[in-house]
Amino acid sequence: MNNKRSIRSISKLSILLALLALIVTVVPVSAQNLLEDNPHARRARDLRIQAERAIDEGEYDKAMELTEEAQRERELAEEWAEKAVWGFRANSMRNRAREQMAYAERINAATHYPDEYELASSTMAEAEEDYANERYEESFPKFRLVRDTISPLQPVRAARETEEVLPRYYVVRLIPENRDTFNKIAGYDFVYGDRTKWRPLYEANRHILHDPDNPHLIHPGMKFEIPSLAGERREGVWEP
Repeated sequence: MNNKRSIRSISKLSILLALLALIVTVVPVSAQNLLEDNPHARRARDLRIQAERAIDEGEYDKAMELTEEAQRERELAEEWAEKAVWGFRANSMRNRAREQMAYAERINAATHYPDEYELASSTMAEAEEDYANERYEESFPKFRLVRDTISPLQPVRAARETEEVLPRYYVVRLIPENRDTFNKIAGYDFVYGDRTKWRPLYEANRHILHDPDNPHLIHPGMKFEIPSLAGERREGVWEP
């Protein structure tokens, strides 16, 4: 009987020592520091110490339980560290993808590159959902796809509707039967061709009016600057 107990004790001790050795030998992952310093890793080390103490005190069953629990914590530590690594990688790629989406807005990619913009936008939404739900590994390639889809796109310069050079200045004329007013001037084809756009003209020139608060009081000979409203090219003074 004593021999059986001795054999049983030796067998348990051998198993415990083997398991403890596995806990001490940490399997490397992408970031060693994360694996060795996370809640599960710290818990596993505490359990290992308790198990070793139980072995010293001859409490082999308790030591076995502590060792098995430590082994589970070690596995959780590896999972935790691996997830944290993917979290860092995903966050870095997420920032790059966001930068590219902001760039896409600046170059109006929705208009000039509709297919690429639609792909990037829908993929970005999926990636953000994965990231919010801590599916970092799944989100990483999606953020990368967004980056790679937008980054080759180049700004498209809008073609000029006309190469005609329009006047930059207009000199108020004396027309007794139909005198110049801001809205009349705005309606001229060489100005805006729209009487309702008189206010930008007024605001740009109110400082030269005799009464800046009265847009109806203008005088022949006043030289009004014509602001460009649609990027049109303007030079010189209009001459009838």
